[in-house]
Amino acid sequence: MIKKRMLVIGIFLLVCALVAVAIVLISKIEPTPDPEPEDLNFGVTVTDEGIRVYRFSPKNVDYMEISNPHGTYRVRMEGEKVYIVGYETIPLLSASSTGLFRSVETLTLNTVVDENCTNLARFGLEDPQATITIQAYSDARVTFHIGDANPTGEYYYMSVQGETAVYLMDRLFAERYLKSVAEYCDKKIYKPFDSATDFRALTIQSPTLNYSFRQANDEEKAVEGVYFSNIAMETPYLWGVEGAAIESLMTTMVDLSADDVVQMCVNEADLVQYGLDREHRTEIVLTVYADPNPTMYNGAAYIYYDSSKPSGQYSEYTVTYWLGTTADKQVYVMFEGRPVVYTMPKDTFSWLEWTPYRYASKLLFGEYIANLQSLSVASAQGEYTFTLSGADSDDKEDLRVTCNGVAVDGRSFRDFYANMMAMYPTGEGTMPENAEPILTITYTTVKGVSRSLKFYSVDSRNCLAEVMGQAFLTVRITEVNKVINDTQKLLRGQEIIK
Repeated sequence: MIKKRMLVIGIFLLVCALVAVAIVLISKIEPTPDPEPEDLNFGVTVTDEGIRVYRFSPKNVDYMEISNPHGTYRVRMEGEKVYIVGYETIPLLSASSTGLFRSVETLTLNTVVDENCTNLARFGLEDPQATITIQAYSDARVTFHIGDANPTGEYYYMSVQGETAVYLMDRLFAERYLKSVAEYCDKKIYKPFDSATDFRALTIQSPTLNYSFRQANDEEKAVEGVYFSNIAMETPYLWGVEGAAIESLMTTMVDLSADDVVQMCVNEADLVQYGLDREHRTEIVLTVYADPNPTMYNGAAYIYYDSSKPSGQYSEYTVTYWLGTTADKQVYVMFEGRPVVYTMPKDTFSWLEWTPYRYASKLLFGEYIANLQSLSVASAQGEYTFTLSGADSDDKEDLRVTCNGVAVDGRSFRDFYANMMAMYPTGEGTMPENAEPILTITYTTVKGVSRSLKFYSVDSRNCLAEVMGQAFLTVRITEVNKVINDTQKLLRGQEIIK
């Protein structure tokens, strides 16, 4: 019994010993992490030559304050993101702004010019060009002054507040602190979408413009020959929009980059001088369906970045652009409420000068010939209906056309139809009272959908085309008369001149 008890005790002691050894081994393999470093003061080293070396970690810096002829501003760094206090929503040039902190992690004040200077004005340090204050969370603080450039231009004179020594500071470093806030702003107006396929809606409003576009609904898309690009203009008219027009402006909007940063503004009163105040600006509001977390952008700069959503989880976003007055072919621009005024080439937004007919020019084109079942042309010379078959064939020779049971030459009909499709609106107008159409064209598709265009004479040069019964586009009367005359040539078997 005693032997058995001694055996149990022995096994227990052995197990305890093994556990103790395991704990020691584990502690050596996975040592306890060092405690977080305390918020240290600035480390300063003075060399035998009197050169001072300042060392500190950016994570210990509360802010860096810079004063120069452009004003005073504070810069902070959180993680890898640098921002200007008060302008947190403005993306900065990543490398340049980060360099404000990284370049002073080890700051060496080079050659000692004067150990005990009694005349700071000699070096431009009595009234310095720039003052940099680095404030640590620990309340430690150091302030540097940048004076004039030295005679060679390779260095600037520099001093430390509270000391009498004057040093030489490398020019490239010193000039970083002579810049304005605007010079650190990223001029790239980051695109919130990729292509015209992301389009959902667009409104354009100014003292002289009032347009709105949107995706056509399913009922509208079913109306053949009207909503060509599945996009509808809702204001000033409800009609279909030619896809090329929207694609053109979308191509512009997806990738904007400013030429310059003019001024940082914080309130509406500052905007009057640029024509960006509420009363004068043009406001463009674009709604897109886009990826809020695209992998190609840096989250620090991409304003729609949302790390909580996986890449590819698309959502609707609304982006606002403000356009102001023009100076020297440059237009003043603001973007998405950022308190900064940019300049961009006026031609970038040339599509804003388009009138509604430019967006809807295709409404006069009728239908592609492959979609036609019949075409009716009515004028003072009579009403004629051309019935088609084989128009959708890849072989153009397969087209068969008849008019009132009489065969019409297929090639001539193609030329006739091409001339009709070439009609282009030149503007907008108002239909005269009690006017009668001089030409009516009715397209009927292979699905049995019919649509008519009516043309009214206005004067010796112009006709008005009635589109969808509510809007009137100006068309040259020579183009309308050519359709009327070519109809008779087609019936007589004469050549159609394209």
